Amino acid sequence: MTATARRLAVATLCFMQWGGTTPVSAKSRVRLLRPGTFLIAPPRIRPNEQWFGLRHAGDQWTLIRVRPKIAPAQPICGDYATDISGGDVSDLLFLISGVPKMAEAPVMTAVQVPRFLHPGEAVTIGADAAGSYSLEALGTAIREEADVVFVNYAFWVRHGRDRQRLITFERNTLGHPRQLVWAGDIDDDQRPDLLFDFGLGDVGHNFALYLSSARTGDQLVSRVASFSTPGC
Repeated sequence: MTATARRLAVATLCFMQWGGTTPVSAKSRVRLLRPGTFLIAPPRIRPNEQWFGLRHAGDQWTLIRVRPKIAPAQPICGDYATDISGGDVSDLLFLISGVPKMAEAPVMTAVQVPRFLHPGEAVTIGADAAGSYSLEALGTAIREEADVVFVNYAFWVRHGRDRQRLITFERNTLGHPRQLVWAGDIDDDQRPDLLFDFGLGDVGHNFALYLSSARTGDQLVSRVASFSTPGC
């Protein structure tokens, strides 16, 4: 099996483990990139796209305009490696385009470091006049040999009496956890937005962005973009 085929197999296995998934909206034009060097083919940056980067400087988070810089890198395995950056701008958590009316501005941030939630644990991710928003994990802890594994692991968003299940995994582990990366109000609608890492297998990453401004029906947030980075 080639390296490319192995990465596809890992991604397929991970997809099969998801139940109750909130898929990326078919109407979404949002694109998500992460700065760094990844084992992926170079993404195409279209001339008419407006890109912003979420920058962390001290205790401040700010959206600033950027022009993504895409450059080939030396792969340590597989067929491709690509370096992604915000050009001359550093300290970016992610790059984003396609969000209507996005502008340079400070960003309210509730969770600014990756956070693993044990089943039954919740974290506040925002608040409005009607009350606070929280992200909660549910599941069951079991022991497999020397490790603890969390089965039927699900993320829920709650706001008062409203709740939404975002995604369920057959299993989650502390070794390569599926976890919250960041929470704040990137689309400036006074409601929380969420960035997760829904890891692929034991080495890859799958970053998923949920925006409150894209919600429909009884949703609190809607998944609008993802960025996958398979490992070796």
